[in-house]
Amino acid sequence: MSEQNGNSDSQQPRNPRNLQGLLKFAMEATKDEDPTKPSHFEQMSPEDKKFLEQALKAVTLDVVEELNKAMEILIKGNASEEDQVQALEVVTNFVADIDTANDFYKIGGFCIILPCLNSEYPEVRSETALLIGELAQNNEFCQRRLLELDVLPKLIELMNDETEVSGHAFHAISCIVRSFEPGMNSFIQMGGLECLLNLIQDRSREKLIIKSMFLMSSFAQDSPQVRHDLIKLNAIEKIVETLEPKNEYSTRLEQTLSALISLVEGEEAIRRCQDENLKLKEKLNQIVSLGNGKEECDEQIEFSQTLLDRIFK
Repeated sequence: MSEQNGNSDSQQPRNPRNLQGLLKFAMEATKDEDPTKPSHFEQMSPEDKKFLEQALKAVTLDVVEELNKAMEILIKGNASEEDQVQALEVVTNFVADIDTANDFYKIGGFCIILPCLNSEYPEVRSETALLIGELAQNNEFCQRRLLELDVLPKLIELMNDETEVSGHAFHAISCIVRSFEPGMNSFIQMGGLECLLNLIQDRSREKLIIKSMFLMSSFAQDSPQVRHDLIKLNAIEKIVETLEPKNEYSTRLEQTLSALISLVEGEEAIRRCQDENLKLKEKLNQIVSLGNGKEECDEQIEFSQTLLDRIFK
């Protein structure tokens, strides 16, 4: 059966609308190139060359066409919540590719972002935040364009949303500001550090506590100045207050210890940690004791021991 299919494939005209087949064909044609030898493309027959050129052109045009169709639905503003969410999902899937993300900006796609963030529908707001995260992640071009669009204030506002929008808004913020100094500075100027410290004190928002700890840790590692600012805002005291020893693995506990390590640099930080009212030494010793002998707790124990050595020795 497979042999028959193979013969059939070689005789039938190729279908340029078979996207998966086109991409596979293109990848096979261009992989493992040796610059000292003729490329696979050069070795192709004229018919195959023409097919590949047309195929790749068709793929590119299809992406732009799909993006434009999705944008039409979102720009109209009178589509149902379901249709808007589906349109946003289409865009999000395409912009996972960095080049397509940049092209989305160039064809005017960013015009949908603020209206969708302000949508009356929670799912539309949530999906738009996911789209922003996809656009911004490891993509300085889009990070800059999103800052110019001034999306951060709205995203910060959405972090107070009680639906899943808040988590997706936080993810979007993180993708815009992490390892991107202009984004980090803008976030801080808008009261972002205070916002993170408020979030970690809300025990009912477990996921956001973990995300906040991670982002503070990232900021402190990237910038000594931001680390200093966090310490001045009593971040150490507030983080230690949330520290709860566990007799099992806890993502929140591990991330809290990691954030504390990132802040404990220099005399002032150590002095604050040594405040007997915080009972930090007792908490760290308890974490070590409760996790002892449990492989899944090894990192929690290691972080605790690092802090004990750094602060109390």
